[in-house]
Amino acid sequence: MAFSEERQQSLDKRMNQIMAIILPLLEAAGLGYATYVLIYLVCIHYLINPAADTGLEPRRATGIALLVVYCVLLLLFCLAFLRLLQVISTNPGVVPRGNPSSEKHSASTKPFDRLDAYICDYQGFPIWCNKCHNWKPDRTHHSSQLGRCVRRMDHFCPYAGGIISQTTHKFFVQFLFYGFLYTGYVLIVIAVFFAERSRKMHSKPATWIVLIALAALFFLFTFGMFMTTFYQLAINRTTVEEMGKHDVHNIALLGRSPASSTTSSNQSNIVCEVQRSPSRSYIVLQTQPGDNPWDVHWKQNIQSIMGNRVIDWFNPLKISPCLNRNDSEGEFAWGIAVRNLMEEYGAGSAYGRSRRSHRRRKSRSVSIPS
Repeated sequence: MAFSEERQQSLDKRMNQIMAIILPLLEAAGLGYATYVLIYLVCIHYLINPAADTGLEPRRATGIALLVVYCVLLLLFCLAFLRLLQVISTNPGVVPRGNPSSEKHSASTKPFDRLDAYICDYQGFPIWCNKCHNWKPDRTHHSSQLGRCVRRMDHFCPYAGGIISQTTHKFFVQFLFYGFLYTGYVLIVIAVFFAERSRKMHSKPATWIVLIALAALFFLFTFGMFMTTFYQLAINRTTVEEMGKHDVHNIALLGRSPASSTTSSNQSNIVCEVQRSPSRSYIVLQTQPGDNPWDVHWKQNIQSIMGNRVIDWFNPLKISPCLNRNDSEGEFAWGIAVRNLMEEYGAGSAYGRSRRSHRRRKSRSVSIPS
């Protein structure tokens, strides 16, 4: 039974990988078909230079305007699509594999010890991947399709040609956005002139009908996917994280347990305390069920992936700002829920401030001899 399940998983993996090659090719063929029908059959053959036996007057301005707008939308869509395919194939955001002989309790946690906070287990260790034999940076998940851990993994999309992750999420959003603009434009243009041709010429070309059906199908798909993806972007939650949105997260925060009382509420809420070095200790706290550790504010959430300027949101060349992040606070900016914990316990990013304020209060309390 175990063998059959393993074989089924291997077959599913292989099929998804094959579809990730076939579907982009079919999409390219669809673009070619749409270009032939809209530019040649509609703009040129029907509007700019209609046949004499049709009885139609040439509408060159309309045909040229529609053709120019189509080419602009097609160019933007193709740039986003090609950029997405390029990044997926060259930098999908995978985490390097560890030594196969490495074990969780013996592997070095040095990359995490520089951080003020990170997601951990009940013992204060970073999350370990038994398949990659390595620690998982925050928001990293193991992809069964790639057989690797992927940073900020969202999902595997055969329509986009591979994995959607930290490196590709921006271009996937642009792919969907320009996709629904393009298909929506094609659908409207073809539908309007198909209705006109049917009324005036009593003609319903099959090529036009096929394009209407394809444009409608992919418009609904890309528009629905874009709205869902952009909403998740605004709340800073990936598709994988959305499935576990009611989970509780263990977070290791730089700091020490409150020394005031072992029976205090603060003390009882601490899962454990971990001493990494003489100068680096962490306390492990839990978020409330449903709290999103990375939800800062809708605008900052979007900017972290799409770009700091609105113009960057439409630019398929610039990478996401989160890829250039090098902050000791954490792999990603912490949201309101975690910052509240930091302030409450004087830990994480608030640890240095709490120690400095304690020293200032202590120095002020010392009386000056007369």
